[in-house]
Amino acid sequence: MAHTRVSLMLHDLNGPSSDDPALTRLIHAERMRMLLAPTIHSAIVSAIAAIALSVLISAEVGRWPAGLWAGLCTLASAMRVLHLRSYLSSNNRGDPVWLNSLTWVCALHGCAWGLAGLLMPVQNMVITSVVVATLVGACAVCTFTLQAHLKPNLALNVPMMLPAIVMMFTRQDGYGLFGGAGLLSLVVLLMFESRRSARRITELLWLRFTTDRIASERAEALKMSLRHSAVKDQFLATMSHEMRTPLHGILGLAQLVRTRIPSGPGALREARHQVELIERTGEHLLGIINDVLDFSRIEAGKLQVAMSPFDLQSTVEDVLSLLNVTATDKGLELITRVSLPAPCWVKGDAARLRQILHNLVGNAIKFTDTGEVRVHIQRSSEDPDRVVFQVEDTGPGIPAHQHMLIFEAFHQADGSFGRRHSGTGLGLTISRELARAMGGDIVCTSVIDQGSCFTLTTPLPAAPVEQVDVQLTTPDTADSTPDTSHDHSVHVLLAEDNPVNALVAQATLANLGVTVTHVEDGQQALAELQRPDHPYALVLMDCQMPGLDGIEATRRLRAWEHHRGRPAIPVIALTANAMQSDRDRCMAAGMNAHLAKPFRLDELRDMLRLHLPTKIIGEKDKAEA
Repeated sequence: MAHTRVSLMLHDLNGPSSDDPALTRLIHAERMRMLLAPTIHSAIVSAIAAIALSVLISAEVGRWPAGLWAGLCTLASAMRVLHLRSYLSSNNRGDPVWLNSLTWVCALHGCAWGLAGLLMPVQNMVITSVVVATLVGACAVCTFTLQAHLKPNLALNVPMMLPAIVMMFTRQDGYGLFGGAGLLSLVVLLMFESRRSARRITELLWLRFTTDRIASERAEALKMSLRHSAVKDQFLATMSHEMRTPLHGILGLAQLVRTRIPSGPGALREARHQVELIERTGEHLLGIINDVLDFSRIEAGKLQVAMSPFDLQSTVEDVLSLLNVTATDKGLELITRVSLPAPCWVKGDAARLRQILHNLVGNAIKFTDTGEVRVHIQRSSEDPDRVVFQVEDTGPGIPAHQHMLIFEAFHQADGSFGRRHSGTGLGLTISRELARAMGGDIVCTSVIDQGSCFTLTTPLPAAPVEQVDVQLTTPDTADSTPDTSHDHSVHVLLAEDNPVNALVAQATLANLGVTVTHVEDGQQALAELQRPDHPYALVLMDCQMPGLDGIEATRRLRAWEHHRGRPAIPVIALTANAMQSDRDRCMAAGMNAHLAKPFRLDELRDMLRLHLPTKIIGEKDKAEA
C-alpha cells in the first residue's frame, strides 16, 4: 500500500501510475468527473464574456472581426457542452479517450480566446489593458476549474495567453516588455500551481478511495466475524447438546448401577469401584464441556453474573468439604482459616464464586505432591465490602515469567507434550474473567520450590436484612405445604425421545417416589396434557424431539391453557442445551425452569420440590446417586 501511494505521487502529463489498476481507474474516473463538472457554467460565462468584450472593442478593431471572434468563442463553448453530453450518455466513462478528447476541445476553446490577443491594438493601452485583464481573468478561472489534471489546463491556457504575450513584446518598449514578461510569468506560475493542485487532488482521491476500501473491507470482515461467531456459537451449542445427551445417559446409568450394587468385599467392591471410576470420568468430561462453554461466553462478551443474597460461610464449607476428600486421598492437609461470622450473608453470585474457589483450591491440590494447602478468607482491611480469598500451596512454584501466562487460555506452567497434570488450561482463565465480571481480580505470587499463592479479591457486600429474610422464608413456605405424599402418588409426565435418557429419568424419579408416564415427542405430550382428566402435576420436557419439539409444545400448551382458563401446569426443560440463550428460549416459551443434562439426583429433587405442590421426601429419596 505504501508503494502504491508513492507511485501515485509520481505524475507526468499522462497522469499517475499505480500498481493497483482498480484504484487507478477509480481515480481517473473521479478526476474526469471533476474536470467536466463545471463545464456548463464555464461555457455560459465564457460566451457572455466574449460577447461583452467584442462589443467593447468593436469600435477599435471593427465590428465584423469582433463579432466573428465572439462567435468563435461561443461555438467553442458549445462544443465543450456537446462533449459533456456525450460523456454523460456514455456507458464507459472510465475510458482514457475522454481525457484526450477533452484536451482537444479545451485546445480549440483556448485558440478561439487567444485570437483576442491578435485583435487587440497594442498601441492603445486602454483597450489593450481591458483585453489583457479579461484574458488573465479567463486564464485564472480555467486554471481553477481544470486543476484536476494538467493536460487540459495546458491545452486551454497556453494558446489563450500566448498570442497576447507575443503582441505585448511587439511594442518593443518598456511597457510591452514588462507586460509580456508579466503575462509569461503568470502563465508559468499558474501552470506550476495547476501541477501541484493535480498532485494534491490525486493524493486526496487516493486517500479517499483507499479509506473507502479499508472501511468496506472492515465492514465485510465484521460481517464475516459475526457470521463466524454465530457459526461457532451454533457449533458449540450443538456439540454441547450432542455430548451432554449421551453423557447424561452414562452418568445416570452409572449412578443407578452404583446405588444397586450392595456393599461387600471381593467382586462387589471391585465392581462398585469401577462404576465410581466411570462416574468420575464422566464428571471430568462434563467439567471440560462446561469450561469450553464458559470460555466461549467470555470470548463473546456474554458472561452473566447474578446478584442475590447467599450465605458465604456455607458456600465456602460446601466447596472445601468436597475438596478435602481429594486432598486427603492425595496425602495432603487442607488447612482452612475463615475469619467470617457464621452465617455470613452477602450479596453476589454464589455459583460463580463456588466455581472460582473450586478451580483455585482444586489447582493447588492438583499441583502439590507433598505438604499442605492453606485457605484463608477474610474481609479486606481497606474495603469492608470486599472479601479476600488466599489459596497457598507447598507445590513446585511457578517461574516469574509464567505468572501472567498461566492466566492465558489453554496454557499451563507445565506446557510440555508429556505434562503430568491433565486439564484444558482454561480453569484460571475462566476464574480470572469471572472474578473481573464480579468486580474483582485474581493475582498470583510464587517462589520456585516453595509454593504459590493465588489471591482472589471480590466485592461481596453484606446483604440487607430484608433480602436475607426473603431468602430464609422461601424454603419455609414450600415446607408449609401440607404433606399429601401419603394420600396419593405424584404423577409426572416425561417427554423424552432418547430411550437411554428416558430410562435414567424414570429410574431417578422412581427413587424419589414419583409416578412417571413417558411419551416420545411434543405432540404426544400435548395430547396427554389436553385431556380434561389428566393426572399430571408437572411436566419434564426435552427441547429437541422429532416432530413437535418441546419449545413449540410448551407454547401451544400455554396458549391452550389460557384459552380454556386452565391453571398453568409447571413445565421444566430437561435438556442437554445448556447455553444461556437456550435457557432464555425456554423461559420465553413459557417454561418454569431449565435443568441441564447431565443432572444429579439432588438437583432434580430440588427442582421438583420447588414446583410440585407436594413434598417429595421418603426413604427412596435418601438414596443419593
